[in-house]
Amino acid sequence: MKILGSMALAGVLGYLPGVSAAQAVQITLAWDPSPSPNVGGYVLYHGHASRNYTDSVDVGDQTQYTLTDLETGTTYYFAIVAYDTSQTIRSDFSNEVYYPALTTSPKANLESPTQGSFESGISLIRGWACQAGTVEIQIDGGARVQAAYGTTRGDTVEVCGDADNGFGYTFNWNRLGDGSHNLRAFADGVEFANVDFTVTTLGVEYLQGVSGEFVLSNFPSTGNDIAVRWSESHQNFVIVGANQNPTDPLPATTVPLAEFSASLESPTQGSFESGIGLIRGWACQAGTVEIQIDGGARVQAAYGTTRGDTVEVCGDADNGFGYTFNWSALGDGDHNLRAFADGVEFANVNFTVTTLGVECLQGVGGEFILSNFPATGNDIAVRWSEPHQNFVIVNGQANTQ
Repeated sequence: MKILGSMALAGVLGYLPGVSAAQAVQITLAWDPSPSPNVGGYVLYHGHASRNYTDSVDVGDQTQYTLTDLETGTTYYFAIVAYDTSQTIRSDFSNEVYYPALTTSPKANLESPTQGSFESGISLIRGWACQAGTVEIQIDGGARVQAAYGTTRGDTVEVCGDADNGFGYTFNWNRLGDGSHNLRAFADGVEFANVDFTVTTLGVEYLQGVSGEFVLSNFPSTGNDIAVRWSESHQNFVIVGANQNPTDPLPATTVPLAEFSASLESPTQGSFESGIGLIRGWACQAGTVEIQIDGGARVQAAYGTTRGDTVEVCGDADNGFGYTFNWSALGDGDHNLRAFADGVEFANVNFTVTTLGVECLQGVGGEFILSNFPATGNDIAVRWSEPHQNFVIVNGQANTQ
């Protein structure tokens, strides 16, 4: 009896896009075709124990198949058998593919936005996920977009077993418009977060050509005053002074850098930074993007965020990078940041950090009215946000005429 040639089962390709926690788990498998000239098709076997298959499906002559309605929390084993055109001769089992307990609850956490939070300006959708292939974000039921993934997050080692688990997606909340919105987050197609939040804008998607500095009294405690200043690059306010007179930005410096199609968008030369912010920008066709602060060790930024505005320069869109950072960890004063794409430096900026005396301020609250901003006759309200370690705009009306 002729035995058909053996096949190599290529392995589980992963969860299909579109699978959420509310749906049954489905997996796509693929295998190498049989070398036999008279192969008629294949049977895919699977079960819960090695080489003990309880289910099978004749998939015909295709070499890829999607199994649906698999049980969550269950381990599966897969193998392929080929048969000839007369369906009388069958091959031995292929190599076996093991897939661990399927689950709709990946080890992942969305840190911002949070349920019921207020969001304004340009900020970061951020969090972490253990050993994910992709992290995707969906806002208001729209298309899913891929977040940059792989930022060094030492605080996830205990949970994940490694540190490269951070993700981030830079987003201008003003694009959504004022009101309530929804965000869902997925790791390898499996939903792990679903939050509702409120956006407050100043009437335009990107407010340009205005400035303003305000003193907020008795924050974070009675007798303390802080100063906040409008930052166009953040589309929000940053803290520039705490019980002291704000200083002028550092003078611009010229640093000779190697030519590279990349840009650091924040921080900028001479900028003020406060709270938890995003080191962000884009780089064309890079393998890695690294950040170095004050001459310390380089850390890897998450890379690969969809940035449609880079298509003309880069020829594709997956060029965004981001690194979540708590500026308060640096302490008050002047600091330096350098950015590298595949080891080539493309940015070197000096900036100023203002803290409120601690790395993470907890247990305080405050809301303030800023008068005559962004134009005379307009008032806006800002509120302290602990997740941002900064203020967010919670009410405002811009005169855009």
